Amino acid sequence: MPRFVSMDVYERYKEEVWNLTNAKQRMEPGKKNRGLTDKEIASKLALTVEEVIEIRCIVESEKIPLEAYLDAEDTKEKRFKRLPRKK
Repeated sequence: MPRFVSMDVYERYKEEVWNLTNAKQRMEPGKKNRGLTDKEIASKLALTVEEVIEIRCIVESEKIPLEAYLDAEDTKEKRFKRLPRKK
């Protein structure tokens, strides 16, 4: 059964979780581009994996605009230019 984190725990760790998560990774030449997994974040912050998942999910919904989800497929197509399909 899921366990909810308290608002105090959420407020204390939300920025750290956000800064460490894969949701923020970007592929930029010469820059670190791999975020940490939930398990790695939990270990680093002395939280449980479940607490990190809960915090990450909430902070992602706060920080990532809805339009980013709605436009994701179009953005991916533009970025990666799909290969032509064989007929």
